[in-house]
Amino acid sequence: MTIHIHPAGAVGGMRYTATAEGHTLPLGLPAPNGEGPDPHDYFDTALGGCKALTLMVYAQRKQLPLHSVDVDVVRDDSDERKGVYRLTVKLTLNGDLNDAQRDELLSVADRCPVHKLMTAVDVQVSTVLTA
Repeated sequence: MTIHIHPAGAVGGMRYTATAEGHTLPLGLPAPNGEGPDPHDYFDTALGGCKALTLMVYAQRKQLPLHSVDVDVVRDDSDERKGVYRLTVKLTLNGDLNDAQRDELLSVADRCPVHKLMTAVDVQVSTVLTA
């Protein structure tokens, strides 16, 4: 899959549009230089969205009474320049779940593909110029 990023405003501006699988997403800088959402927002969103979707798929397969998941991703980027980027994911599991089911789902949340990608995979990025 290819995600295409292209300008979405005046030449030299800071508004861009990302197109992924036919969907467009706004992209910019955070205030005061722009309106956002910025690339960090999408990075954090990917983690929260993956956890929610992973839990819903798992609960459906296991026939657990999970109706929905609310996710808050809290960013602490105060030490990012020192190589530390902290994300705290707060899950609200909606449904008539017992404590064992809640613990099971919490364990599953940490095994979502994006969590693994962010923490356990050697991601290699190559940047090239095109003609």
